[in-house]
Amino acid sequence: MFALFIGVVAASLFGIVTTIVLGPQGLMTSAWVDVVFWSLIGAGAALSAINMAWDCLPCRLSRMSHKQSLIDRLCRHAPCAH
Repeated sequence: MFALFIGVVAASLFGIVTTIVLGPQGLMTSAWVDVVFWSLIGAGAALSAINMAWDCLPCRLSRMSHKQSLIDRLCRHAPCAH
């Protein structure tokens, strides 16, 4: 969730700075500004989703794997194991 917050804050700061530098008319004519703005938010959302999925990944692998040694140790330290 923190990565999503950082992505939104970075996109907001980017929007403020580009408005100051390019002006409102420059924002209307520059298509790359929208791409960068939404990419910052999307990157934050993707990192947040990956972080949530990664927390329980060792436990999921532990259930599917036949080699239990390393994966079990990782699963014991995962937040979803408790």
